Amino acid sequence: MNKQIDLYFDFSSPYSYLAVARVDDVAAAYDIKVRLIPVVLGAIFNRLGWQSSPFLAQPRKLAYMWQDVKRQAKKYSLEFEQPTQFPIGSILPARIATAFSDAPWLHDFCIQVFKAYFARNKDISNPETIEKILKQMDLDPQEILPRASSQETKDQLKLITEQADDLQIFGAPSFIVHDQLFWGDDRLEDAIEFCLGGKK
Repeated sequence: MNKQIDLYFDFSSPYSYLAVARVDDVAAAYDIKVRLIPVVLGAIFNRLGWQSSPFLAQPRKLAYMWQDVKRQAKKYSLEFEQPTQFPIGSILPARIATAFSDAPWLHDFCIQVFKAYFARNKDISNPETIEKILKQMDLDPQEILPRASSQETKDQLKLITEQADDLQIFGAPSFIVHDQLFWGDDRLEDAIEFCLGGKK
């Protein structure tokens, strides 16, 4: 059986940051392939009748989330600083990740975008922020941004988000393993075990 995990994430999701930052190392230990798949979580929320992140409707839960993410980031030795704006638009980096899903630099790009937002409080909805990340990675924004902004890429991201909705995904990060859904960074190890047929 093919050992693969599909990780659906949103760049404005703090738990997605935790999952994407560590998934490759965890999966590599078991020779599991990981596909990083960006989605527009806000579109899924709208389909579910939510106006925005459910955390915003519950101040106590939101406060706990930030406390929890801070603890988990420390546990995983990840940089973290609570952003001043949450959630934030993340369409541009999502389109880049969609258009260049097979690029060898994809995982590093995703990490750098997450760190810009959740470790340095940068506005990742601003094209200048994304351009700076690309340049720091020795990538040419003039080659990447036009493709990411093409109608083909926009349609592809929309389709992927619709497919995620069809898979009953309701939050991020979500792991799909052999058609089974595992939700949340704290379910990464469970997803790994299931991928291995219950043996870890």
